[in-house]
Amino acid sequence: MDELRNKRYKDKIQHIFDYIQDLPLIPKNELEKRGIFYSLQTSIEAMVDLIAMLVKDLGIQVKDDNNNINEIIRIKKLNPELGEKLSQANGLRNIIVHRYNAVDDQIILDSVQEVKDLLLKWVRIIEESLNDIS
Repeated sequence: MDELRNKRYKDKIQHIFDYIQDLPLIPKNELEKRGIFYSLQTSIEAMVDLIAMLVKDLGIQVKDDNNNINEIIRIKKLNPELGEKLSQANGLRNIIVHRYNAVDDQIILDSVQEVKDLLLKWVRIIEESLNDIS
């Protein structure tokens, strides 16, 4: 893998760490709540981007997010539940972006810790995969 591609991986991984590391679980005000939502949204987007990049770098045709996630699960022989949870998080990202049906903000806030933990697991998977293809 070339240096520029490696830097793109590292930048996206760093973005995830930067945005979720100190993310509060309970917002103090509306501005902080919007910051939590933005941090979740962009961190999930970064993870889905990382997975698409990895799929491409493994020589597999990049498809939609769920197919890409499933390909990594299959190739890495991971627990399918990890893929299902990431797909659900990606659905949550869509909810945050579009705010479907005036969704109850509390549903999103209640999932913050679970999404943080999930993204950190996936970062480890991505990093291990990068070591394998480097």
